[in-house]
Amino acid sequence: MPRSEKQYKQIREEKRELILNTALELFAEHGFHSTSIEQIAKKAGISKGLTYNYFESKKSILDKILKTGFDAIYANFDLNQDGILTYEEFDFFIRKSFAVMTENRSFWKLYFSLMMQPVVTEAYMNDYREASVNLDNILIRFLTDIGSTDAQKDILIVSSLLKGAYLIIVTSPGFADEEKYVDTILEGFQRIINHKNT
Repeated sequence: MPRSEKQYKQIREEKRELILNTALELFAEHGFHSTSIEQIAKKAGISKGLTYNYFESKKSILDKILKTGFDAIYANFDLNQDGILTYEEFDFFIRKSFAVMTENRSFWKLYFSLMMQPVVTEAYMNDYREASVNLDNILIRFLTDIGSTDAQKDILIVSSLLKGAYLIIVTSPGFADEEKYVDTILEGFQRIINHKNT
């Protein structure tokens, strides 16, 4: 019995995911430059030629991995896309970000390891520079609206707080109460802003 178009589509999607997950693991373990398409194909259990049917190059695999991570987090930022972040939207963004990371810790552990590699950081900054500037501008306006007297410095503090918290929650599973941890991070953010304005 021949496969349906839907079945073929599902098989293709599964192969793409297999290639991406295998590549992420190898990139994180051995480095982007030290990993070849041949190694990815071999570990995934598929031919090198088939891998090229899904991705034209190793760089295109990296690009897809980076986009997947970026989209997973920032899909929940400024949900109504009006360029204005309310405290409720900020709260939702933080909580959803932590939920996304705790749901797939293995992906994010490898993703953060990959992001530590200079060539990857450079590729990420080149591809997402414009989006990052737009996000920063929205955050600066948000921080100013809630009373920050130096939003440029506060954005650095908030970003550092969040990146550190993301790493902790991804690399240290088993928090007794992850929701309480997220509450603590949000309270810390509020204390930073309030302290600066007293």
